[in-house]
Amino acid sequence: MNVIDSYLDTLFGPYPDSPRLREARLELRAMMEDKQQGLLEDGLTQSQAVGRVIAEFGTLEEVAPVLGIDAELGRAAAAPTAPQAPEIDVPRAREYVEAVHRSQWLSATGVALFVLCAAPLLLLIAATGSPQGDPAGWAIAVGISAVLVMVSLGVVLMTVRDARLKDYEDIDQGDFTLTPQVRDVAERIWDENRRRTTIAGAVAIVLFILCALPTILAALLGAQNSLVVLYGVCLTLAMVATGLAVMTRAGWADSASSALLQDQDDEDEDPEYSTNPVVRAIAAVYWPVMAAIYLAWSFLTGDWHVSWVLWPVAGVLYAGLSGLSVALRSEDDGSRARTRRA
Repeated sequence: MNVIDSYLDTLFGPYPDSPRLREARLELRAMMEDKQQGLLEDGLTQSQAVGRVIAEFGTLEEVAPVLGIDAELGRAAAAPTAPQAPEIDVPRAREYVEAVHRSQWLSATGVALFVLCAAPLLLLIAATGSPQGDPAGWAIAVGISAVLVMVSLGVVLMTVRDARLKDYEDIDQGDFTLTPQVRDVAERIWDENRRRTTIAGAVAIVLFILCALPTILAALLGAQNSLVVLYGVCLTLAMVATGLAVMTRAGWADSASSALLQDQDDEDEDPEYSTNPVVRAIAAVYWPVMAAIYLAWSFLTGDWHVSWVLWPVAGVLYAGLSGLSVALRSEDDGSRARTRRA
């Protein structure tokens, strides 16, 4: 969101979201952009041009006669208004940013544990099994225990992070009035950490692209022993977990600034923290259910060399759940914004 859009949000925010005001907003935006472009051509810098444009156009009441919305603003002013959400001050905003920064490792570690939970079991199966026989019973017992412990630890870490941010629930849910001072803080935090976030995202993308190689190479090079592919699967899971941890850990600035700016449409939200209770419920039991399906399939059929395919499929499905979570959140944010304007 650029400065002009933010300024227009401030101007039109107190008024109802009517068709005429939406049209007036588009007209005013075009006028401001034309003026800004002219100033840039005159040699002003981007920040100087934006500042000059905002100063010249002033308040919405001042430009209302030009836009022809005097009557619309008059009716809106006469209508009873809903109580405004409380403002947050700069110290509280900084406290929230620091709380997100300090607790982000909990989220990153929890996500990595969820992805890696099957790795110990797969490694033990590969180490003790053979193409002609089943893996050792103790290996299965230890592997299952490791799966449950890692999933439990991941849930605990996510719960602890949620508890640490409980005092800032109003900020996470956008139930506050954004002030120019808090906006400056949020934009400064994003600018200061943008390079680091971009690098972390690039590293994660590279790991995601290359993560299939270990499994493919293990399958090709270990043709005489089908269990060798399990080592490749474990390395694939490790690469995916590392990419998610790196991206999640470095994304604290994006998460905090988006919450402060009440602009979370682009946030890649973890389903564990979705605003939709159905998505949260599914995410809470997703990996334990997948582990149960995997174990039931493997024990009942004895196809340990085939049942591992469940994990990459589960990862793809979880990515789809993440996409659904973001889509539902975007829709919910839009509804909330319309309610605030009504």
